[in-house]
Amino acid sequence: MTDKTTIHLKPWESTTGVETISIYLVARSLTAQNFAALLDEYLNLGGKGYREGREIGLELRSTHRTLQRLVICFALGLIAGLAEQEHTDPRNATAIQTAKRIAAMLQNGDLPFGPYV
Repeated sequence: MTDKTTIHLKPWESTTGVETISIYLVARSLTAQNFAALLDEYLNLGGKGYREGREIGLELRSTHRTLQRLVICFALGLIAGLAEQEHTDPRNATAIQTAKRIAAMLQNGDLPFGPYV
């Protein structure tokens, strides 16, 4: 069984083996720019996509209901932010078009968040 509140760091070279750090400490230390870079690296290691996102969503079903709402708001905010780019290429054109459609739905009030409770 793994502890969900710690990260086991896997350094390239270490004389002491695996080190651990509190997820709370990492989360408390992150800026938006750090989080974007962390997410970028996480997704790039193994080409993660929908399947892994769904797996994370399944893990988050047991978190506090208010936090679940925030996850939805956060994810839609990520999508809306990506939708604001103008230049695409064949690798992301369809995804950005989808993001633009979702952003339009958000702006039109077609995808409500509900109140923050």
